[in-house]
Order: sequence, then structure tokens, then C-alpha cells
Amino acid sequence: MKFTSALVAFALAASSVVADPVRYDQTYDQKAGSLLSVACSNGENGLYPRYETFGDLPGFPYIGGAAAVTHWDSDKCGSCWKLTYTNTDGNKKSIYVTAVDFTATGFNIALTAMNDLTEGHAVDLGVVDVVSEEVDPSACGF
Repeated sequence: MKFTSALVAFALAASSVVADPVRYDQTYDQKAGSLLSVACSNGENGLYPRYETFGDLPGFPYIGGAAAVTHWDSDKCGSCWKLTYTNTDGNKKSIYVTAVDFTATGFNIALTAMNDLTEGHAVDLGVVDVVSEEVDPSACGF
């Protein structure tokens, strides 16, 4: 019985972690970029006016679009995501990214953040698969 309970607990924990594609968009590298230009601008769940520019966000430039943000003023605005990339040598690297915008699939993050994640290979790789997990906003500096 204890084995079954442990197995179920492990399966539930594993199911909360998802594999997603990550790509970059240099828009999110712009420190002066206006939060009014993204899905998480204003509104009840928006980040503006508490933060006016991308550079005002605690985790800048570790920001970007997330598929979890499905529309303007989404309740996932400002959510924090742990992205873990495994390179071809099997080495893992994790970064924490704040969701500030919509993207159709996975994540679309600042080039600086993706370069950190891939050890400087963002442009060469273009798109990488990561394991993503929503984490407490404090991991992103909130």
C-alpha cells in the first residue's frame, strides 16, 4: 500500500512538469520596452502601472511570452517559470522567467535569457526544448 501511494505521488508530481519549446525575441531585451505593448499590460492582473518598462521588472531581462498567458489581463500575467534545458552532453541548466506576454506555444524569451539557458548558443540553436514548471513568483524576484 505504501509503495502504491508513493508511486501515485511520484506520478502526480511528474505530471505537473511539462516539456515546451523555447525561442527568443529581442523585443524582450529592450530595457525601455513599454509594458503597455504586451498582453500583461494593464487590467486587474496586469503589471502596469506598478512597472512601466521591461527594465523595471525585478527579473529583467529574464522575461517573455508564455503559452500559459492566453489573453490580455490573464491570471498568469507575472507568473514565474523555471525552464530547464538539457544540452547534447546531458548537462542541465535552469533559469527563471517572468511571463509578461502571450505566445502560441511554449515560451518566447529575451535573447539574453536564452543565451544564459543555452550557454551562449541561442542564435545557433534557434529553438530548444525545455522542461517548464511554474514556481513561486519569489524565484523571479517578486
